Amino acid sequence: MLRRSAAPQRLLHWCSSSAPRVTLTPALLRRPPSTTVLRRQFHWYHDPRKATAATAIGLGAAVLAACEVVPCTNRYHLVVYSRQGERDLGNSLFAAELRSIHRHRMVDPHHPDSIRVRLIAERIIHAANRGLGIYDSRDAPLLRVTRKGKKKPWAPQPHTRHLHGLDGSWELVLARHTSAHAMSAPGGKLLVFTGLLDCFKTDGEIAFVLAHEVGHLIARHQADIGDSVWLPDFLRRIFLQRMEIEADRIGILLLAAAGFHPDHALAVAKKRATIARSYSVLKQILDTTHPHPKDRLARLSEAKTMEEALELYNEANAMDKVTEKYFSGNPGISISDENGISKFEK
Repeated sequence: MLRRSAAPQRLLHWCSSSAPRVTLTPALLRRPPSTTVLRRQFHWYHDPRKATAATAIGLGAAVLAACEVVPCTNRYHLVVYSRQGERDLGNSLFAAELRSIHRHRMVDPHHPDSIRVRLIAERIIHAANRGLGIYDSRDAPLLRVTRKGKKKPWAPQPHTRHLHGLDGSWELVLARHTSAHAMSAPGGKLLVFTGLLDCFKTDGEIAFVLAHEVGHLIARHQADIGDSVWLPDFLRRIFLQRMEIEADRIGILLLAAAGFHPDHALAVAKKRATIARSYSVLKQILDTTHPHPKDRLARLSEAKTMEEALELYNEANAMDKVTEKYFSGNPGISISDENGISKFEK
């Protein structure tokens, strides 16, 4: 019995004798003795508030990286396509449109109507390249006039890189159709219907319609997030109407920079206003992708827009007079194609 109880007593004694003797003082009574505790290491991302803030900052930086400044209107917009992806999309859409609908309606490129439309388009494309600094970044009247008072060294500059490298890629097709409209696709693709020539008789009116379509390409509306098909219909229509107004503004400035008087843009809007039926604001929001011509006419007639357009028009006319006086031949764009597709080259 004694031997059996001795082992536990010795073990208890060994444990108690090996531990240091601690004297309880008032300080120790207030603070527990220091012990080694294995704790989980705490990082900032374990805090929900900090993690949410970091996620928001990251998403904001990504959105800012994808945002661009639209030339002439200086609007920030979010693009969802790269430049090459946008051009590939435009090529496929344009080829499908011609192949499925207008393949047998294309007007001969040597027809007077085709030549007339191409010559007008030459002036618009040349004005866009010069006005946006594609030819020479030091000579960009469109950007200079529309950015007065907004030149800040830290501010993002208007995006024009998608227009570089289009020399020889601009394509125009004139097709027989009663529609008095034109269409555009990224990559410099333009489709004009003969109904446009029947409705608008003067070169200036036709030039504004073409300048409007080029305005869509300048603003990269096809790559804008507002043109995404996954948006709700009513919201997408609001974005599309805003794009039409923006293309009108770029178009009238481009029209003036090409040497056509801005009044031609007002004439186009007036003619379309007389043809279009009036509709309510609710119908405009829910059913249409284009603003009413009366609204577009009011926007084009704004004092600031007309003032900028007239400044560009006077400058273009002055330059034409100098060119005619001191230079023989007009610098511009040559067009040649035997398949009905016009190619614009500097």
